[in-house]
Amino acid sequence: MIERFIRSKQLMQDSTAKNLAASYLEKAHANLITMEILSKVDKYKSMLAIPKEHTTDEWVVSVAYYAMYMAALSLLAKLGYRSKSHTATSAALEEFFVKNKILENKHLANFESIRMRQGEIETLRDIRDRREIAQYSVTKRTTKEIAEQTKSDARSFVDRAEEIFDNL
Repeated sequence: MIERFIRSKQLMQDSTAKNLAASYLEKAHANLITMEILSKVDKYKSMLAIPKEHTTDEWVVSVAYYAMYMAALSLLAKLGYRSKSHTATSAALEEFFVKNKILENKHLANFESIRMRQGEIETLRDIRDRREIAQYSVTKRTTKEIAEQTKSDARSFVDRAEEIFDNL
């Protein structure tokens, strides 16, 4: 599946990417902090002169997704890959961390104990879809419940990515 992304140069092997791996993970954590700040705006609306009807739920979803995406990029970078596409990133995660069919034997041995579960990959795809609805749709509303679930999913995904990152 990822061969198509490699051919189109949306996913590339690049040994210099390893130098960016930790920075991607730091950015994931920074996005989690921003997500938390945005989710707490309701408590400070009057102090910040924000209209009562204003909601940050859409941006909570967007920032949560980007926290997850940066964590995903950190894992790929640690393996020496760069991705230029969200879809390519998701496909590469599935291939490298779920299926383990493309990695060399030395990498396969490293991943035996730290594979990402298929459900975690599906969560990243679901969050991406929620983020697209939140950012681009004017007919679908992002509810507080969706924002809260997305926050939880993002924290869980970044925590798991960091655990894997530390063991690579």
